[in-house]
Amino acid sequence: MKENLDDVGLAAKVATLLALPRVDRALALQLLRDNFVNWMEHNFKLSSNQTEQLEKLPAELGQKLGTAISNYLMQDNVLQVQKDEKKDEDPDFTAFSVYGLDEWLDGETKAEATPLYIRIAYRNA
Repeated sequence: MKENLDDVGLAAKVATLLALPRVDRALALQLLRDNFVNWMEHNFKLSSNQTEQLEKLPAELGQKLGTAISNYLMQDNVLQVQKDEKKDEDPDFTAFSVYGLDEWLDGETKAEATPLYIRIAYRNA
């Protein structure tokens, strides 16, 4: 089932992934590692604007996001994502921030490492 790309939908997707047996979770997250943009399009209800923004994402950043998120979730961590509510239908995009990205690129990272946190902000939010 596709989730909305908002705080509730993102939390639901994370909870669903964490509830999977480790083998199934590893398979689902391998798809995330292989192609972040396709995984997002397959798992979330995206507006045409969101799809366009994802397709503009630099390939290297998509690869890093897929790897870091996958590693983080495989360690049974709950990914924190904060996405501003939009007041306008198509607000000006302000910032996409990822904290802890580089720390989670290595599959050997342990739970005491920096948490992975993603924030999406809008100018007109």
